[in-house]
Amino acid sequence: MKSTKWMRLVTAGVPVVAALALGVIAARTVSADSAIVIKNDGLCGMPGSDADGNITFGGIGLRTTEVENGNKVMLKCKGDSITNLSGKGQSFDSFGCGIVTPSGGFVVTTDSKATVSASGVGTLTCTYTK
Repeated sequence: MKSTKWMRLVTAGVPVVAALALGVIAARTVSADSAIVIKNDGLCGMPGSDADGNITFGGIGLRTTEVENGNKVMLKCKGDSITNLSGKGQSFDSFGCGIVTPSGGFVVTTDSKATVSASGVGTLTCTYTK
């Protein structure tokens, strides 16, 4: 499994990926106690792979699940037609992931994992704990 460290600024030759949740949090929000759960709502940026297997921006996916419960926020995203120029499946972890929380805040975490298949099907999970 490859591990890529995220940097806030682009430096020479170093790709930067920030998987940012896009769109407006709307209808499919369900509250149970202090937890806020969102399902199948909104877009998110997905990591992909360049020809050498390095992490790069792969395209847009659909936010499938987002949960905020107390001090923990988890984002799950899936997409197809994600850019993978390496010709083989890739896995990445510990990259920068930006999350618009269900309660409206914005957090950045490196507790992240993503895979993209050779055919361009990708999954992303990011977890933030205060």
